[in-house]
Amino acid sequence: MTSSVYTIAIPTFIHGLETLSHILKKGEEYATQHSIPLDDLLHASLHESMKSLSFQVFVTEFNIRKTINRAQLVEPPTPQPEDQTYQELYIRIDKALADLKKITPSVFAGKEQTSFKAPIGDQEVEFTPESYVLNFGLPNVYFHIVTAYSILRAQGVPLGKLDYLQNFLA
Repeated sequence: MTSSVYTIAIPTFIHGLETLSHILKKGEEYATQHSIPLDDLLHASLHESMKSLSFQVFVTEFNIRKTINRAQLVEPPTPQPEDQTYQELYIRIDKALADLKKITPSVFAGKEQTSFKAPIGDQEVEFTPESYVLNFGLPNVYFHIVTAYSILRAQGVPLGKLDYLQNFLA
């Protein structure tokens, strides 16, 4: 029997990372066509009080890893530093995709109804692996992908709704 955590999380996270890679490539193409340094996109944000495109990619990938670990009742990895070049964004995404594609449903088997506590802000919240994926992991990942999309769009990159949705619909 396939784990519901696997069915919900793994394909969705793969599609999300593919979407992130796609919108980054469109951003790179736009920057090349308009002689915009890629560092300008890398460090762009929606507002001075908000985090950069580089951070959005980093935190998307980290939240995916954290969610998968927590759903296996394993402590999440230590976050790696934010990327310094546009090329490093692709490397981060490609590594995460490769790791996700190696996961099998069996890693979640028998754990789906086990409760655990996870820090959310300054409080600890009780979850099951499934509730963590549905109520924290997925919304968080969607938020940061859409924020990356919005940063690129605000920089003039011609992105449309299907640029975001196409991999999820595949």
